[in-house]
Amino acid sequence: MFLKYFFILLFFSQLTAAQPYYTRIRGAVGAEWLGITPKGAVTAEAAFGYLRKSFWNIQAGLGAVNKKTFRSPSLSGALTHCFVLNPYKRKSCVPQPGNYLIESYLEAGLGGFAVDRYDNDIRSGNSKQRLLTPSALAGLRFHLVTGKWIYILKLRYTPPLLPNLLASHAGIGLGLGWR
Repeated sequence: MFLKYFFILLFFSQLTAAQPYYTRIRGAVGAEWLGITPKGAVTAEAAFGYLRKSFWNIQAGLGAVNKKTFRSPSLSGALTHCFVLNPYKRKSCVPQPGNYLIESYLEAGLGGFAVDRYDNDIRSGNSKQRLLTPSALAGLRFHLVTGKWIYILKLRYTPPLLPNLLASHAGIGLGLGWR
C-alpha cells in the first residue's frame, strides 16, 4: 500500500519539477534587420526543448539583398539556446502562478545566411561573395507577455565566422508570438 502512494507521489513530483520559470512560446513570426541577415528578412521561429530555466529556439527567414552590384534573395537561419534572466518565483504549493509583464533572456547560438551568386557572376563578375556565411550569435531577448500574445524584441551581436562583405556584426528583431 505504501509503495502505491510512493509511486503516485514520485509521478506528481516530476510534473511539478518540470514547470518552467517563464512563459512558454509555441511559435512566432517577425522581422529581422541585419544580424544574421544581410539586410533584412521576414522570419518564423519555433521553440522546443523546454527546460526549467531555458529553452531551444529555431528560426528561419527569407529576405533580399539589393545593392548596386549585387542582387539576390537570401535565406537565413539560427539555432539558439535562451536562458531566462528573471525567472518566476515558483512555489511547490502554487502550481500556476501569474506571469511577469516583461521576461528577459540571454540568447546564444549559431546562425547564418545564404545568398544566390548566379546572376551577379554573369553581370558583374563578382565571384568573391560567399554562398553561405555562418556566424556566432549572442544577445538579449525580451518578451512582453499578454493574455494571448507575446511581443518579442531581440538585440543580437552576430560576428561572422567567415569574412563576408554582406555580413553585419549586430542586428535587431521584432516578433509576435503565441502561447
